Amino acid sequence: MSPEILSLIALVIALTSTVINYLVLRLQRDPEVVVYAVPDPQRPTIINLVIENTGKGVARDVRFDCPRDIPARAFGFENAAVPESMMDGPLINGIPSFGPGEKRIITWGQYGGLKAGLGDEVLDISAVYFSSPPLMVKKQKHQTTSRVDIRSFEGTDASHRNWEKKQAEQLEEIAKALVFLTDRSEGALKVTIAPTDNDEEKT
Repeated sequence: MSPEILSLIALVIALTSTVINYLVLRLQRDPEVVVYAVPDPQRPTIINLVIENTGKGVARDVRFDCPRDIPARAFGFENAAVPESMMDGPLINGIPSFGPGEKRIITWGQYGGLKAGLGDEVLDISAVYFSSPPLMVKKQKHQTTSRVDIRSFEGTDASHRNWEKKQAEQLEEIAKALVFLTDRSEGALKVTIAPTDNDEEKT
């Protein structure tokens, strides 16, 4: 094999390695903004809409677009009223700077209210944002589309999981029970000694 061909092969390998290293570096630094719905762990039946930057870089000038109106404050169960459309918040106003791992959590509603507002439609929410990758002068534009399907919550568990609140309620019940046993005027427990049959016979 001639030296010219060997040099060309070496050049191709070097260029390929450089491109791969750059792409890996981009993956480690690019932002990725996603939108998804999750049950609220502290409030049973409540569904939250979460915006999260799951990437490794800062997303700047984040703007969102959806082909249909997004329901807001959609509370209710069966036969719930059709909710109003979202008119404010980060999905409407955008996010100027969104760091890696950051979240915006919106109290979205309950299954019945959201079903009344969306029916069987799936929300396709697109996020458009920019980053400043290394070795690039211009900002890099990104776009991700998240699919939010409220029907996936049908028949799922919405039981109470707020154990801290339950413990506080139990402690409150114990405190109320102690109030009935405590003489507030003397600050001591009321203890009543009832005479037994043996005591009556002795007297």
